[in-house]
Amino acid sequence: MTKRLIYSFAVILLAAATVYAGQEIRAVIPFSFHVGNSLLPSGRYSADVNIVSGGVIALRSADGKSHVVALSSSVQSSAGPTPAKLIFHRYGNEYFLFQIWDGSGDMGRELGQSRREKEIAAAAKLSTQTVLAKR
Repeated sequence: MTKRLIYSFAVILLAAATVYAGQEIRAVIPFSFHVGNSLLPSGRYSADVNIVSGGVIALRSADGKSHVVALSSSVQSSAGPTPAKLIFHRYGNEYFLFQIWDGSGDMGRELGQSRREKEIAAAAKLSTQTVLAKR
């Protein structure tokens, strides 16, 4: 029952993302990466940001084989308007999506750390990787 409820909720969120899509950005990500509990392969991706007031983002591969919906919170750049980009945390050879900036101003979206990222972060040194994106 609980799994069915979670699945139904995910489908509803994905449908809402499609209907209320906002700013879309595209990027080529040359490494596999984590978004929440999902591991996505390298490739071309598009991200819909600010799609609903609840802070949900949708990320999908150009070939349609990989997609994920995740919760995010807003973040503001102290440096003013920020170009479209995706920012990843890197621990060794593992990458975790951290922020998405759509290039429309000084507001972006930030994802929380997954359990996996917290475990790896406790044992490794953090570095940041930025992938430039197109609006």
